[in-house]
Amino acid sequence: MTEDCGCSVEDKEIGSCYCVLEPLVQAVGRRHALQVLNVIADGEETHFNEIQERLGGLSSSTLAERLHDLERVGLIRRETEAMESFRSAYRLTEKGNTLRESLRQLFLSPDRSR
Repeated sequence: MTEDCGCSVEDKEIGSCYCVLEPLVQAVGRRHALQVLNVIADGEETHFNEIQERLGGLSSSTLAERLHDLERVGLIRRETEAMESFRSAYRLTEKGNTLRESLRQLFLSPDRSR
């Protein structure tokens, strides 16, 4: 049994159970989360309205929730720009880039087991 969560399954390689992944799995598993991540990854800096437009008018509240979730698990970071009015730009973090590249490789690699 591990100390963190009481789980009885431990991965010897990471020295912990997979429960440490739960916040990440929940964040990226929510509807539109991976699409939001992908839109942010396509630009050097991406603003709220740009993301919303590229996703076909996703509601402001849903988009705000997904951005918050992705930021909370460290996949994106929000940077506030001082202009006439403050606005935020979103960028992938190193973790976000790693996840995106891993997913890309997963879907581009031929499945040799079939």
